[in-house]
Amino acid sequence: MISFDYHFKVRYKDIDQMGVMYYSRYYEYFEAARTDMMRALGLTYKALEHEGIMMPVVHSESDYFHGPGFDDHLTCITEVREFPKGKMEIHYTLVPDDDRKMILNQGKTVHAFVKMDGKPTRVPDSLKHILENNWGSNE
Repeated sequence: MISFDYHFKVRYKDIDQMGVMYYSRYYEYFEAARTDMMRALGLTYKALEHEGIMMPVVHSESDYFHGPGFDDHLTCITEVREFPKGKMEIHYTLVPDDDRKMILNQGKTVHAFVKMDGKPTRVPDSLKHILENNWGSNE
């Protein structure tokens, strides 16, 4: 497994009229966490695109338990729990920085691997190599 912590603060523009983070914003933070995790592991989306590979989201889900408010300091624990075969699942657990046992949200995105023309392809060797070298890491 690979686990990465992405820290952020809820911005005013991210809250709704009820004073909690608007539901669609979670996916924006998931994307930021996923991108930073890849970068920390040594592989960027830009590098994958130079190889002719894209990773579109083909499925996503999110469960909301407690709504964080403006200026809350949060951690998005981002995990790859299984080595990808045809697709890669990335799991997200959102917790307050000061109480990692309190789960605010849990989500998941599933990514396919496609060539630039949109045709499916295998997991790129560069990604396999990065995952193998970092499996079991806690960033």
